[in-house]
Amino acid sequence: MTTNRYVAASFAVNIEHLHALGVRDPYSEQSLQLYHSGKLNANERLYFSLWGSSELSSSLIRAKTRFARKGEPVSSAFFVIKGQVLGVKGDDIYRLGPGSVIGLAEGVGGLAYSMDAVAVDDVQVRVFPIYAISKLVKNMPPGLKGILKSTVMRTLQLTTPPAVLS
Repeated sequence: MTTNRYVAASFAVNIEHLHALGVRDPYSEQSLQLYHSGKLNANERLYFSLWGSSELSSSLIRAKTRFARKGEPVSSAFFVIKGQVLGVKGDDIYRLGPGSVIGLAEGVGGLAYSMDAVAVDDVQVRVFPIYAISKLVKNMPPGLKGILKSTVMRTLQLTTPPAVLS
């Protein structure tokens, strides 16, 4: 008999904290001042940057929809803005919420999705077309590029970064 294990998400952002600070729209003057104030941690800055990026499209994934299938090539990665996702990887089940990124490390590394991803409720995402990642990385501030590089290397257990992040 196989027992599923629930594993905590490795990346999470406290959306209620951001809302309490006045971040409800990535383009508002108050939000932009907060972003530049230095009061946000690295995860909050990454969330904020991706949420407000004009390079990424927004999409709504309906509840109970599988939008990534383990073993399939990654054509798009997904950044969760709002809602909950279950990630299923073998016997492990991950609860992924706002701030979670699905498929980015694999896509940048040229690998297939490492898990199935299923929307628990309606999920708002920003979509990363993998073919456009190299363009985004070239224009990315060094700090964000470093976060992406370390995240991809840690997620994929690499000793050297993929070419697009070198």
